[in-house]
Amino acid sequence: MFSSVNIIGIDIIPGLLVIQGLIFLFVLWFLNKILFKPVLKIIREREERTEGFLNQAEQVDEKAEKTLELYNEKFRQARKEAVELKRKIILEGAEKREAVIDKARKEAQGFLEEMRRNIAEEAERTKKTLHQQVDAIGRIMAQKALGRSV
Repeated sequence: MFSSVNIIGIDIIPGLLVIQGLIFLFVLWFLNKILFKPVLKIIREREERTEGFLNQAEQVDEKAEKTLELYNEKFRQARKEAVELKRKIILEGAEKREAVIDKARKEAQGFLEEMRRNIAEEAERTKKTLHQQVDAIGRIMAQKALGRSV
């Protein structure tokens, strides 16, 4: 039915060559419609989703970094406030301690002065009593030594 042509020692049938070309183009078109386009569409959708996930991940990462920075800033501020509060409490404690110590010194000084005054008064009374007793003892001794009343 088809006549062959001999080219470089190969028998080629031009009609079959055209039919094979048409079959190849039909198979190419069929595979493109049924296989290649859907597969390429799926690959494109997957890439878009992956890109979307990567963008979401970047946004979440940026948000996490901002949140971490905000947390660190609040932590630094809280630490600063705590140090300031601690310093203030220490100063107040030192002031109260000094006030208590001053009050105790004043009370001790007052007590000491009162005790000195009491001791001085007691010493004065004791001196007077001793002078009186010395005079009385001296008279008694003189009476006994002289044998008469003085």
